[in-house]
Amino acid sequence: MADYSTVAVVKEYLGIPTGTTSEDAGITAALAAAEDRIDKYCGRTFVVPDAATARSVAPWSYDVVILPAELAQLTDLAVKTDTTDDGTFDTTLVAADYYAGPSDQAPFLEIRRVGGSWPRPASGRASVQVTGWYGYAMTVPAPVTQAATMLAARLYQRRSSPLGYQTGTSPEMGVIRISRIDPDIAALLTGYRKVAVA
Repeated sequence: MADYSTVAVVKEYLGIPTGTTSEDAGITAALAAAEDRIDKYCGRTFVVPDAATARSVAPWSYDVVILPAELAQLTDLAVKTDTTDDGTFDTTLVAADYYAGPSDQAPFLEIRRVGGSWPRPASGRASVQVTGWYGYAMTVPAPVTQAATMLAARLYQRRSSPLGYQTGTSPEMGVIRISRIDPDIAALLTGYRKVAVA
């Protein structure tokens, strides 16, 4: 299923008439591959969450929990702790006990404890449960949609150049090598790549 762009948008981009359905399967496959490639290139997913879910995590330190995935918003955020190391989250914290960071805008990557500490049992068991809307944002960013459309179109058209070469538009141009990463797509995604930490 396409999440970042649609078959209709890619068809319009390629100049394929809306009523032509014979290419839909190929475009759908290209879209899936494009979205997977974007996720790997950026080190994150842009699929919009459709509900708040609970995830368990072991604290990184006594005052910081690094979330298992980004939070797209703070609506419905709930934090519980396991204070007895038995796998049950028996204590529900109130909003004054923690805050999401590292900034005041999504995506949120961590939860910091206020006026206390996270339980860190010797067992190493996950002692914090965070319920929230896990995702990068509540809408797919426009540059990601454009990149997905462009990349899907490019992948779809590769059937005309299966070895990575295509004939030039004139005899003088000869054979042209297709670059591995489209610089325009890379530019669109630059601000969305997750910073690698050594």
